[in-house]
Amino acid sequence: MISDQQIETIRLQLVEQLNETQQRLEQDSQLFKDKEDSGDDVDRANQEESQQLQLNRRQHDIAHVKSIKDALRRIEEKDYGFCEGCGEDISSARLNARPESRYCIDCQDYRERKSSQYA
Repeated sequence: MISDQQIETIRLQLVEQLNETQQRLEQDSQLFKDKEDSGDDVDRANQEESQQLQLNRRQHDIAHVKSIKDALRRIEEKDYGFCEGCGEDISSARLNARPESRYCIDCQDYRERKSSQYA
């Protein structure tokens, strides 16, 4: 079981990650607004590719913000560190590596195997 001190350390890390990710999202929003349409086809193709990469990163960041907020909510509700699949403790090593984890490694592996069967 993870200690209260470890949870507080993780909470602070999550808050920092949340702030950094939200800041990046705000900067990306401004970049999308500031884009100018260039004249030639090669420039437009490069610009479209760049925008697609930025859009993909933005979607990833939005999902990350959601998972961070969910982890912070679980900390606040004293429900942090328990697997949503089996109810067992999530290992502290896993929580330190991926503080927003909702599942223990066994349940996460099962979910990934199950979803890959339908992909």
